[in-house]
Amino acid sequence: MNQLFIIIIIAGTLLLVSSLTRTLKICRKSEISAWYFLFYFIILFIIGYIGILYYFIYFKLDSILVSTVACILFGGGGFVYLVIKLSYNSLITIEEAVEVQRYQAEHDILTGLPNRKMFFKSLSHIISQSTPCSILFIDLNDFKQVNDSFGHHCGDQLLIATAHALKSNLSHHGSLYRLAGDEFAILSTYQSENGLKECIHLITNSVHAPLKVEKQQINVNLSIGVSHYPQDSLDMYELVKHADLAMYEAKKTNQSLVFYNTELSQREGEILLMTNRIKGAIEQDEFLLFYQPLICSKTNQQHGLEVLIRWPQADGSFLSPDDFIMVAERSSLILSVTKWVVIEAVKDLKALHAAGFTGMLHINLSAQDLKSNEFYDYVVALFNQDPSISKVIIFEITESAMMTNIQGAKEMIIALNAIGFQFSIDDFGTGFSSLSLLRELSIKQIKIDRSFVNGMLNQKADYAIVKSIIFLAKQLGCEVIAEGVENSEVEKELIDLDCDFLQGFHYSKPVPLEEIRHKYLNHKAS
Repeated sequence: MNQLFIIIIIAGTLLLVSSLTRTLKICRKSEISAWYFLFYFIILFIIGYIGILYYFIYFKLDSILVSTVACILFGGGGFVYLVIKLSYNSLITIEEAVEVQRYQAEHDILTGLPNRKMFFKSLSHIISQSTPCSILFIDLNDFKQVNDSFGHHCGDQLLIATAHALKSNLSHHGSLYRLAGDEFAILSTYQSENGLKECIHLITNSVHAPLKVEKQQINVNLSIGVSHYPQDSLDMYELVKHADLAMYEAKKTNQSLVFYNTELSQREGEILLMTNRIKGAIEQDEFLLFYQPLICSKTNQQHGLEVLIRWPQADGSFLSPDDFIMVAERSSLILSVTKWVVIEAVKDLKALHAAGFTGMLHINLSAQDLKSNEFYDYVVALFNQDPSISKVIIFEITESAMMTNIQGAKEMIIALNAIGFQFSIDDFGTGFSSLSLLRELSIKQIKIDRSFVNGMLNQKADYAIVKSIIFLAKQLGCEVIAEGVENSEVEKELIDLDCDFLQGFHYSKPVPLEEIRHKYLNHKAS
């Protein structure tokens, strides 16, 4: 009988012995010193268990005493074993959770690629070792159009497919990261011209064939900007900025690849200076509004006015909108500029109405305005103050601006249509318009781009385009404006083609309010 209890004590001792390994692992993983004390206590317990075993084997004792002690010792060994096992499992679970959190903090959830944080960490390590490297910034062109046309889920799948294609081809040529949105980055230690060319060739070759996403075959075009360490900068953040500038230049100029050069930084400095000047011009009310008449082809009378912004300079000259509007759009100041134009035009309406003007004011909107809730709220506030403005203002949006954010454009047009505002598509024929938009949206007018009007008498293709646009507009129930009319021959041909309204230097260049009032009161178009 005593032999059975001796076996029980041995089992308890073995449980203590098996706990030692896990306890030692816990000691190594944990910074709490109490675990080391427990480790040594378990060793003492094992020694004590062995001593009691020795005593029970070589001395005859009362069976009740032996059984009681055996059960206590086995229970103690089992308790220690369970506590150590549960503690070790909890520690492993915590470690795994921490590792998952660390992975998620350092990797993009969608593509599984290392993220911006890891990119800067890796770049910092490379620079700390003074290892020459190249930074390649990659942007997917027209990614917003994929989102707008096929939905965000399809856009996400395209990002995953692009990441997989790039990673599978670049495994031995650089480290791939997803920075944000549709922007990726590659860190490459290639510095030789041939090595870098091979890397870039692999990038472009990765997406040469259309990527299959949700049964859609999508062509992916990339814009790549490259900067080099240490040639372009010794500072990590400057290197990144240089690569970003090069990528932006590639995107803006429709190039697939641009290497950073100092001219890009100089241009960026000029843009920053212009941005600050625009801010000052808005605050100090330096801008002026000019107006250009739209003539009714049937009555030869002034029908409406296009509102155009001008920026007078100290020397008496005017800075062309082409020199500052694009900067305003890039720096998000365009909303402030548009709001200024709208409120000033509304103010000028009083003077125009007093002079007998009964036409529409055409105000240009940018792509940024079309997706701005702030702009919508601003227009609604003006409408609430004076609902009649929706009957005298027509917003012009360029075809290309509308296509940069199709969904945003549709929502803005529908929302402003609901309170009476009308829309005109400017520069029609120069972009990538979707005819379905003309079918789905309430577009009042189509304005034919001046490039077609100017050449319509000399170029058969231009003439055919003008004629087709007028026919299309008529079938859709839209009015047609031809801009860029500069002589009577073009005027006559457009009238014969049944174009509704004409605009151009043949009638008037853009002029200030006072001159428009005078022209309106005395105008008889020749």
